[in-house]
Order: sequence, then structure tokens, then C-alpha cells
Amino acid sequence: MHFDYLTWFIRKFNAFILAVFVLMIPLSQLKKPLHFDADHTADKTNYPFVLIHGFQSWNEDAPKDAYKGMQYWGMFNGDALAGWREAGYTCVAPMLDPAGSNWHRACELYAKLTGNRVDYGKAHSDACGHERFGEDYTGKAMVPNWSAKNKVNLIGHSLAGKDVILFTSLMANGNKAEQKATKDGSLSGLFKGGKAAWIHTCVGLASVYNGTTLFVNKQAVHDTGEYLKAQINAVKLVPWGARTAVNGVLTGMFSLLENMTSGGVADPDTAIYDMEPDNAIAMNKDIATVPSVYYISHVQDDTKKAKDGHYVTDNAVADPIIGGLTPIIARTNTVTEGGLVLDEKWQANDGCANVISQIAPLGAPTNNLSAGPSASLAKEIKAGVYNVLPTVRASHMWPIGDFVKPTKDGLHYMVRMFEMINAI
Repeated sequence: MHFDYLTWFIRKFNAFILAVFVLMIPLSQLKKPLHFDADHTADKTNYPFVLIHGFQSWNEDAPKDAYKGMQYWGMFNGDALAGWREAGYTCVAPMLDPAGSNWHRACELYAKLTGNRVDYGKAHSDACGHERFGEDYTGKAMVPNWSAKNKVNLIGHSLAGKDVILFTSLMANGNKAEQKATKDGSLSGLFKGGKAAWIHTCVGLASVYNGTTLFVNKQAVHDTGEYLKAQINAVKLVPWGARTAVNGVLTGMFSLLENMTSGGVADPDTAIYDMEPDNAIAMNKDIATVPSVYYISHVQDDTKKAKDGHYVTDNAVADPIIGGLTPIIARTNTVTEGGLVLDEKWQANDGCANVISQIAPLGAPTNNLSAGPSASLAKEIKAGVYNVLPTVRASHMWPIGDFVKPTKDGLHYMVRMFEMINAI
């Protein structure tokens, strides 16, 4: 396998950005528990909520207590997990491989929740050329007594939205390739199936069910660079004498990004590979929608249409960092190597995930809900379909507290989500 330059670049970039902002915010504020008002009067259940982080991110059991520096759930606002727990909700937040494939992350999730050694599967490991077993969490189950009577609610943000539907499908149906390859009695319980009843709800927050065109679409990157140069010249943001130099810098930067997104950059068995639309949609063919599980999709959009008809960042709702990525997705207009037409239907986005990808896997059954989450909305939720909440005008990090301009709105929204789920 060749070196995965895109994963390396984003890993380094994310580490730099995080370090800068952590230094800017007092650690005492980052650790501060938040307070939420929750109404439990409509509760029919109160199963644990398993909250799973997205790509190149971290969670509560991160190594070396990294979560104490800055919480993923809460960001610069404070510790949302502590606040949700104080409000009466059982929350667990397992750390998974930040750049790992959806398969790897599902296997790690099973091991952490049940308290077992990570088993990536014999068939999968042989095919990908890596070790079958990973970390051992024996005796460290994050959800003790997990069963059909003691279910869980799975909530995945971004990349993790795909994790949870794959995980749910495996829990229900197992995996035939792993069953065939493992005859010595060592088959992981995840691959045996028969555990559909262990999962109550499966929630995707700004998910990438059908992948994302961010940094995986060469034409979109090229078009964005040309568009930015044209806009700089048109509105005279840069003095005439400096435009040649600025355009040269932009050309060089976007040429680098084009090379990184020229197709086939990411190695298989990685998150970036799984988020390429062709690969994400191919994976969906092996992911079953489980009839007994309640699927819920939270969708976001931080774009608006400009006078020239192009989708651009709506700065009124976009986070400054995430909003800067929005145009790359918003100018998607090409056909993938697999023949997928990435046209205007793919352009609305939240800076990281296309709206069309956040709704549901293409072709999956959907049920459009009439309002935002609340206990009273529970009566509209149907099992075995993707229940789609109305689109929120926000950027990708909104439900976890946003990034550069912190807001608690998404965190309070999550409490309404918990109330709705408990009322189902």
C-alpha cells in the first residue's frame, strides 16, 4: 500500500488547529460542567446513550486524559457529557480509531461496549493484511449487562453516523464471510448476529451515509480555487499590484489539494477511503436497515445561493473554520470514476457533509418529521426507516458545541433529542 498523504495531512492540520485553540482557552473553562434542563415526564425508557465521535476526533476515554483538555461533546463551551449526566441521562463516549475505517471502528465499538478484545475478523484481516486482534478491554465493559432487555441508543456524529448503521446491521445479521472463515470457535459476537433487539435507536448527526465530496473531488477543488481567484479580482479585495502574487499562491495551494484528491489517494481500510462517495455507496449495499430499530437523521446546511446561482457559505450560520471548507463541496459538479453524478443535488452542505448524504443512504426508506426533536414528536417516529428531522441552519460541529464561535444551542438541541428518544 502507498502512503496515505491525505490522512497524514488532515491529521497534522487538525492537531495544529486544536493545539492553537486549546492554548487560547483557559483549561478551567474547558473542564467546566454544563447545565441542562431536561423533562423526563414523557419517558418510556431511559437506555444508555452511546455517543461516538467523528473523523480525526477524540472521546472521553482518550489516552492520557486528552479529553480533559477539551471535550468533544461541548467543545469550548464546557463538558456537555457531565451536564447530560446531571440531567438524568446515562452517557458513554468511547474513543475509536480517529482515521480508521467504518469496519475497524465498529469492531472497536463492540469490544469497548461489551468488554472484550478487539476482533477485526479473520476474513477482513487476512484480506487487508493486518493483525486480526487489537486492544483488550476484558473486564472494562462500558455498558455492563447490555442485552435485549437493557438496550442502548447509538448516536454518531459525522463519520460515526456511518459507524452506527454498519454496527447495527452487524449486530442484527452478523457477517457471512467472517462466519465462513472462522471455524475454531473464536468468532466475535459482533459477527454472529442475532442481536437486533439490543439496539433501541440509531442516530446520525450530520452523517456521511453516502460519503462526502470534501477533499475527495478533484474537480470541485479546482473549481473552488478558480472561483475564489475570480471573486478576489472582481470585488478588488486585493490591490491590483498584488493580485498576480495572490493568484499564484492560490493556484499553488489548490494544485496541491487537487493532487491530494486526484482519486485513489486514500488506502482501503481507512476512513477517507470509506468517505469517498463511490466507496460509501458501495458499502451501503451490505448494510441492512433493521426493522426493529428506530433510525433518526439530524441534517444541517450552512450554504446559500449567491446571485450567480452558485452555493456559497452563509456566514450568518457557518462556523468560520468549517465554513471555509463549504465552497469545496458547494461547487461539486462532476462524475466519479464509478459513474456517480455529483450534480447540484450534492452541493448543499454543512462544511463537511453533503446534505444529501446526511439524510439517509441513497434508496433507504425515509420518514420526514414535522418538527425538531421533542418528546411530543416521538409519536411520528417509525421503526425500520430513517426518520429525518427538519434541516437545521448550522455548520458541521453545531450539535457538539461548534468550533471557533462556541454555541450551546446544539447542545440543548441534543437534550430535546434525548427526550424524544426516551418517549418512543
